[in-house]
Amino acid sequence: MTISTNHKRRLEEIRKKLQSLGCKESEFLKIELLFFEVIDISKFYGEDAAENNLLAALKDVQHGQYQRTQTATRKPQEREVSIRKFIVSLRKILSGSNHLVFDN
Repeated sequence: MTISTNHKRRLEEIRKKLQSLGCKESEFLKIELLFFEVIDISKFYGEDAAENNLLAALKDVQHGQYQRTQTATRKPQEREVSIRKFIVSLRKILSGSNHLVFDN
C-alpha cells in the first residue's frame, strides 16, 4: 500500500510549513502540532511500526530528537539547537515519504 495523493499533498505542505517556521522556541508548539498530525496520518496506514515504515521512522524521531527538545536547558540557544535537529529529522522523513511503501 502506498500513501494516498491527499496525504502526500498534506505531508508536503507540512514539510514546507516546518521550513518556514524556523527553529525558534516561540514556534515550537506549532511544530509539535504538525509532528503529531504527521503521526496521525501515518497511523491511517496501520499502527504497527513493523509494517508501517513511515510510523517506524516517526517513532525513532519521537524517541530521539523530539525527547531532546523536552529536556530542560539553561540557555534558549541549546533548546533551539535541539528543535533544529528535530525539524531536520522530521523534514528528512517527509522528503522521503512520497516513496515509502508499506508492508502489508
